[in-house]
Amino acid sequence: MVARTVETVQHTDQDIFITEEEERELMENLARAHFDMSLDEFTAAWLDGRFDDDYERHDKVVGLAMMLPEYWAD
Repeated sequence: MVARTVETVQHTDQDIFITEEEERELMENLARAHFDMSLDEFTAAWLDGRFDDDYERHDKVVGLAMMLPEYWAD
């Protein structure tokens, strides 16, 4: 008979706070990495509906758009 040990790792959730400048930098980096454009260019393109048919990158478009204040505006 073989005995087997199972190790578990405990994970604790932790809130991480960033400044508005750090948030802007993060979003800027995502826009440049995924869309080769600045955050302002991405925001304008998104508001103009230029990503509506971009099914290949849909998850990245929505992920970044949801970080924009404009996404939540009525």
